[in-house]
Amino acid sequence: VADREAVARASAEHLSARQRRILELTADGWAVPEIATELGTTVERVSDEKYKAIKKLRHAFGAA
Repeated sequence: VADREAVARASAEHLSARQRRILELTADGWAVPEIATELGTTVERVSDEKYKAIKKLRHAFGAA
């Protein structure tokens, strides 16, 4: 629970609302094409935003 709370705080602080939504849907088991349809964007855009979000969170937690 503490880990989830830490990730939630870091997400709120470092990620855009769109990036948070993409990671939430990913965690819920949605595939990238499904997320793209849900958000009305392209698969490439979702993949790019997901990559950037994960990179930001890794940085926030001090990982390379």
